[in-house]
Amino acid sequence: MKISEHPLLRWALPGTKIKRYILAFSIGIIMILYFSGVLYFSVYSYSRVRTAKILFLVTLSNKIPFGKTVIPVISIFGLFIAIVLIVLGIKELIISISSALVPEKSRKEIMNLVFEKRKEDLKKKIVVIGGGTGTSTVLRGLKKHFVKISAIITVADSGGSSGRLRRELGILPPGDLRNCLAALADEHSEAAQLLNFRFREKSSCLNGHSMGNLLIAALTRMNGDFGDAVLKLGKMLAINGEVMPFTNEDITLCAEFEDGKIIEGEAEITEYHGKIKKIYIKPDTAKPYIEALKRIESADVIVIGPGSLYTSVLPPLLLPTINDTVRRSKATKIYIPNIMTEPGETDQFSAYDHLKVVTDFLGSEVIKYALVNNSTPGKYLLEKYKESGSIPVEPDISKIEALGVKCIVRNFATERGGTIRHDPEKLAKAIIEIAKEIV
Repeated sequence: MKISEHPLLRWALPGTKIKRYILAFSIGIIMILYFSGVLYFSVYSYSRVRTAKILFLVTLSNKIPFGKTVIPVISIFGLFIAIVLIVLGIKELIISISSALVPEKSRKEIMNLVFEKRKEDLKKKIVVIGGGTGTSTVLRGLKKHFVKISAIITVADSGGSSGRLRRELGILPPGDLRNCLAALADEHSEAAQLLNFRFREKSSCLNGHSMGNLLIAALTRMNGDFGDAVLKLGKMLAINGEVMPFTNEDITLCAEFEDGKIIEGEAEITEYHGKIKKIYIKPDTAKPYIEALKRIESADVIVIGPGSLYTSVLPPLLLPTINDTVRRSKATKIYIPNIMTEPGETDQFSAYDHLKVVTDFLGSEVIKYALVNNSTPGKYLLEKYKESGSIPVEPDISKIEALGVKCIVRNFATERGGTIRHDPEKLAKAIIEIAKEIV
């Protein structure tokens, strides 16, 4: 058998950049043992074995000037060098192996990755429930902190690439989950670019499809389970957290409007622009994704929102098992109302109105905190949103606090690209502050 074919001996081949670090570590261990012996016998020089006296420089300390001082000092210096060799050997060995596995990451990122993987038990477990856009904003901020993130996402989308894959392949819509996977990936990494890459060839059947959606579809076919496929893709891309659907079943979001009209489908509900009276899912016998229930049960903090109230935030809570598990969980629950109202969905809604809809589903005394924005957009943006029928969400703090919910009121907004959105870092900072209060 050739050396390259043996699973153990192949490590000895040239170019592996491992032998040198193992050698440094081994020399360090030998030096610690030796200089510990020298230090011991130089202080307690009563050994009756002549070989030991010679080996550990006991006889030499009696022959050189100030030997009883010089030898211990040399021993201490030798121990210091030994410790440096061991530390460097371990560090460089880890980096050498890790850089081969994740070559796109820097040395600092690799060491942080190793540290975080070994300190998982120390992390606060934060579960974020909602849709694609709002939840992804929260995830972008949280991924930079030392926390364990799980995102439980709605699967009621019926438009765009997701809707097409749903109709053509019979799989759940992957779009919102893809957005959250991309949010947890390094912002400028190839993983994020791959997930967000969208085909634009109008003559192709792939036109309009994003690569992330296609990857989820392929893994679903390979694994036979949509939720497991999304989790597996996250692991393949080494994202900082988990993303999963709240159910594996093909559900349809339905809304009854105040004019009596019943609309089915998330995209169709949004396009109808009526006032929603009741929201529900079909079939009402749908079962939850078990991994989602496990994450909720073990969570330290549960974040609900921000996002489209009826079509993104509420759907997971419409499932009785998810709803009951959230209510019974010992986690601290946080709700994040939107910054601007959404035409046809939350017209004229204040922060209190948003929260009241959620508490009507979850029950009173479940939500403990609300992160409420108190900033106002610039005049240009204000006029732009007003033209589309959207206005700032009023931060009516006193009414929220009357529900027994503690408000954290700050400027949580940021303006970019002609839109106003929640600032990921500001949201994450407030969530982490709450998480640190948990014993």
